[in-house]
Amino acid sequence: MRLWSKWKKGGALLADVLKRNGIDPTAAAAQEVFSQILNEAEAAADTRLKNEQADGNLSPDERNTRWEALFFEEIRARAKGYAQSARNQRKD
Repeated sequence: MRLWSKWKKGGALLADVLKRNGIDPTAAAAQEVFSQILNEAEAAADTRLKNEQADGNLSPDERNTRWEALFFEEIRARAKGYAQSARNQRKD
């Protein structure tokens, strides 16, 4: 995925997931982890797609679609994890 697309599509999803989990995505703490989450999600999606492609070949369109689905899945998981850890830190 191109860098602009990663930030445009992934960033919007990340902000939405953070909001739904009670985290203000414009807060300084959230902004610090924003690029980290996107970069980690991108790397994880690349790895997962490579592992899946070992089982069979996908067309370029199928590969892009599958990669994007994996990328979004990874963003959701990481954003929810971040939100949970932020809530736990507030309790302490």
